Amino acid sequence: MITADAQQLEPGGRVTLYELDCSSFGADQLFFHAHLQSGPIWWQGQEYGPWPIIATGFERTSEQQPNPRLKVSNINGVIGALCRMFQDLAGAKVIRRQTLVKYLDAANFPEGNPLADPGEHFPDEIWYIERKVGEDDETVEFELTTVADFNGRELPARQCTRICSALLHGGYRGPYCGYTGSAYFDINDQPVDDPARDVCAGLVRSCQLRFGHDKPLPHGGFPAAGLLRT
Repeated sequence: MITADAQQLEPGGRVTLYELDCSSFGADQLFFHAHLQSGPIWWQGQEYGPWPIIATGFERTSEQQPNPRLKVSNINGVIGALCRMFQDLAGAKVIRRQTLVKYLDAANFPEGNPLADPGEHFPDEIWYIERKVGEDDETVEFELTTVADFNGRELPARQCTRICSALLHGGYRGPYCGYTGSAYFDINDQPVDDPARDVCAGLVRSCQLRFGHDKPLPHGGFPAAGLLRT
């Protein structure tokens, strides 16, 4: 099976592929890999395009949980534009897939591949973007987390929730919130004229309505927490 095969082949025989799934935002799925010398790679009938990527912290040891980060090239400003449109992609799913070269689809080989087997692969790793940690003209870097443990943090004084912590500490329009504007919205984020009906729902979208979609937000929640199922 694939685990035994991995021990027999050179390290270069392993192929790592990534899927960035933004469908929960109404955006597309992106399929890419960092094997830039290879051109497009076909796996399980899906084409993955070459894209400069630096992936770190995925290793798992007996003493330390993974702390993955993904730095991707901002080719033509595509990733940066997605960040501006969709809250820095917080909560977007990242699937890391690994297999061996010899099991790749026949479409990758001029003469086909009799060993092609879409069922032979390492377990898929499912991560979620917790936050954007850096961006410049060339790259965007993200910190990833699992739904279950949110990066393994221990938060004894704070529940991991998508609701802004400012509502619990100082309240809406308080010192941690900082909003002093004259635009009012109700609990459903619908605009209202009456200041007495001005209530913040504590969500990222609530923050964006008040501070602006393209402005830094003081939101103190964990957007990906909405993905948890209990």
